[in-house]
Amino acid sequence: MKARSFRVLTSLLATLTALGAAAQEEGVLDSAVVRNRLYRPAGHPELSLSVGLPVQTHLTAHYFFDVGLAYNLFDTLAVEARAGYAASRHTGLARSISESFLDRQDKKITDELEDLWQMNFHGVAGVRWAPVYGKLSLVSDIPAHFQAYLWAGGGVGSFKRKSVIQCSHVVDRTAGVCDDRTSLDDRGTAREDFWVHETRVAPVVSGALGFRFFILDKHGVKLEVRDWIFRDSYRVNLLRDDWEAGRETGEKAPSPGLTHLVQFDLGYTFSF
Repeated sequence: MKARSFRVLTSLLATLTALGAAAQEEGVLDSAVVRNRLYRPAGHPELSLSVGLPVQTHLTAHYFFDVGLAYNLFDTLAVEARAGYAASRHTGLARSISESFLDRQDKKITDELEDLWQMNFHGVAGVRWAPVYGKLSLVSDIPAHFQAYLWAGGGVGSFKRKSVIQCSHVVDRTAGVCDDRTSLDDRGTAREDFWVHETRVAPVVSGALGFRFFILDKHGVKLEVRDWIFRDSYRVNLLRDDWEAGRETGEKAPSPGLTHLVQFDLGYTFSF
């Protein structure tokens, strides 16, 4: 997943760079406007609301809902705090793995899967640097003023993890059942599942590349690609019989690596 996330982010950055270069070649960016800014955010606090959608999914999918409060120290530099909640779920791939794995009698010793932690509540603080100010003449009489910016910061998040291969109470291994449903044909009868659950609180680092389009003096729209990064954690060399009997087994992966959640954010900003 890490390699895929890097390739996706690199592709998006290259696309945005190419669009900026093409705009400069065609004269869309007006240098006079850059020297004489119509909108000067310096000295103004700013409230923002944003929704984040996953750029790609693997075992989990996240949908972010964030609120941000920023203060523009200068026209090009601001400090911002963001907090919110990420609604997360297992993807179809994860569910497919969980249904097929219980029927694997040959998997007596196994490792847990990477990148299975799901972020929920989170809060970060960072710096937004906007060195580029310009105007897009999308329609000759309606120019769109914008800032291109980079954002970097860190904070903390709460996480949950539900295994898709370690069941503590196997009802029917051949049917891939890990819950207390009364009928194997009726998924809606299950009241409890027995996949192993874990929770934790851990540090989070976040970075973004985005554009802010000004609408009148106080309003704006933000478009950004944001990466949420946190340390992964999972167990290896698990003896399935011991785990499913409730006995401790396996050990933590010595080098679990980092998980990347790459999102596309759409936001609204209001300056006071």
